[in-house]
Formats: sequence, structure tokens, C-alpha cells
Amino acid sequence: MIKRVIFDIDNTLIPWKNEYYNEIFEVLKELNTECSNEEFNKIKQAFGEYENVYYSFNKENMINYINEYTGKKYPKEFMDKIIEKWAKCAPEKIEDSILTTLKKLNKQYEMVCLTDWYKEQQIKRLKKVNILRYFQDVYAAENTKRKPFKEAFMQAIGENKPEECIMIGDSFERDIEGALKAGLQAIYYNPKETEKINKSSYYELETEEGQKQIKYYTVSKIDEILNIL
Repeated sequence: MIKRVIFDIDNTLIPWKNEYYNEIFEVLKELNTECSNEEFNKIKQAFGEYENVYYSFNKENMINYINEYTGKKYPKEFMDKIIEKWAKCAPEKIEDSILTTLKKLNKQYEMVCLTDWYKEQQIKRLKKVNILRYFQDVYAAENTKRKPFKEAFMQAIGENKPEECIMIGDSFERDIEGALKAGLQAIYYNPKETEKINKSSYYELETEEGQKQIKYYTVSKIDEILNIL
């Protein structure tokens, strides 16, 4: 029986737009540091590559990695300022169907979020779109490894057993594979593949006893979760 529903945030509950990266220019401008388009692209790439090197989030490690990756010496204040600006990067309003879904699920299940970013920033974004109230907690990757590592999911299940929790997210590798390998159930949010609406599939997991098939679901809209839970 499902007791806890775990939601990914970016591009699952709150859209992340590439235009938000333009805040990098704004931050460096505030720090009186010029930035060419080439340097901007390197910083943007560094944010993505950082996760494959450290697996967890630490502001000091991140700015050091960005400086090493770009060959520059951006100040430590850069991280504080960019995190604060990205905390405001969310639409003024999200779809009513998401609000309705969260409201209904909140009456039946424990609800938490699991993010691969900084907790404080994500809490502010959830507040901005008025959905933080539906969640008991937000788990981040500051004190443990990010998804898809098992440690990320183990902190998010709380006092529940893994099989009593279900992960909902838009990244198959991080959210779905990671959850299934950790023993959780999963719903893959994939809005681009509408032919898979409410379709159950099986993931082949290699265990000590051999291969095991684990069922998961795919939906193209968040409110379709209500047809499964």
C-alpha cells in the first residue's frame, strides 16, 4: 500500500526554462564582471557537468569547479546571488490541474519533494507557485548524493518502507530507474509521449537472484496520476 508520494520539482511540478540561465549575465553584471557569450556557455555547461563529478551540492565546491572548468576566477558571491535569483524563476501561476491533483493526493498520502538542487531555493519556488503547503518536507542533494543514487531516495522515504513510497518525475534515468533500483514504485511523467498515457511498463532489474521485472507507469499529464493512485 502506498503511504508516501515523492515528487520531483523541475519540469515535473515547476517548468524550468532555458531563459533562466540568462540570470548568469545579470549576476556577473552586479559583481562588475564582464561575461562574453562564450564564457556564458562555459558557465552553463559547468553547472551541468558539476553533477557528474561531485554527485551532491555544495556552493564552495560548485564555484571552484566552475572556475576550474572555465579557467576564470569568479567570486564566491556568484553562487549566493545566482541561487537567490533562480529561487525567483518560476511562473506566477501553474496549471489548475496540478493544483487539483496535489490537493486530492494530499488528503490521502504523505507528500514530499525530492530535488537535485538546493533546498532553500526550491522551497522559495514552491512557495511562489503556491504549492509548498501540500508538502511535508523538501529533500535536497546538499547532505547526500543526488538522484539516481539510492541515498537520495532513502532520505525521502522517511520512516516508510521503500515499497510503500512512489516516485513521480520527468527524468527516466534519475527519477524512475533510481527509484525502482532503490525499491520504490514509480510513475514516469513524460508529456512528450502521449501514446503512453496511463500505460504500465516493466523495467528489467538485475538482482543477485537474476533479472527481475518491475512495473512502473507512464503519464503525459500530472492529473492522470489520479487514475493510478
